[in-house]
Amino acid sequence: MVKHWSAAGLAVLFLFISAGGLGSARAQDSLPELIKRVVPAVVTVVGYNAAGKAIRLGSGVFIDPEGHLITNLHVIKGVARAEVKLLKGEVYPLTEMVAVDEKADLVKAVVNLPGGAPHYLTVSGARPDAGVRVIVMGSPLGLEQTATDGMVSAIRTMRDRGEFLQISAPISPGSSGGPVVNMAGQVIGIVTFQVKGQNLNFAVPGYRILALRDGPPRPLPGLGAQGKSLPARPGVNIPRPQMQVR
Repeated sequence: MVKHWSAAGLAVLFLFISAGGLGSARAQDSLPELIKRVVPAVVTVVGYNAAGKAIRLGSGVFIDPEGHLITNLHVIKGVARAEVKLLKGEVYPLTEMVAVDEKADLVKAVVNLPGGAPHYLTVSGARPDAGVRVIVMGSPLGLEQTATDGMVSAIRTMRDRGEFLQISAPISPGSSGGPVVNMAGQVIGIVTFQVKGQNLNFAVPGYRILALRDGPPRPLPGLGAQGKSLPARPGVNIPRPQMQVR
């Protein structure tokens, strides 16, 4: 038997559908606002050898007003000097490390910012559930302030290295060290590596960032610098990807 809707019933149904559509629009509109709030705390990290050639490219995020930056250890390992580039183009030297977790590939470093970091993100130590929506910010292939979105696909335990978040948000070389941010604007992970496949990307969970314990400041682990920091220079020459128009 076919059920007939009254005019009043159709009106209610129309309002229900319209309300749902507006709700989806509001949810979509919130994503650009979230990215605008996150972007100023994210930096590009470039490492140089003793000859001044760029040999490392990554991302990082400020986590407190004192100018402490979180990135991957592999982004600065072996460099003689490292610099960070902020949203508006300001360039500052990354001078010292205060905490390192080699198994998590994490480093907490100091950036000497006049007056401290004006923008930073808080870190959440909560263990996220699979399906939590996230955005990733960074400089994949040198394309600064790139935002991608996805979700937490799973939480994986890797032998001798602990837990990592598997995420579906696309990343590329240069994304390493960039923050994985939830819809509340909190850092829940740091992009670390990817494996061959379709968006099989991994990040260090936020609680491993919070577990870092500060120690005496140490110079960057540059093998070719004999413990000496090269003079700061203006500008950051970020390697750009080779693009082809088809």
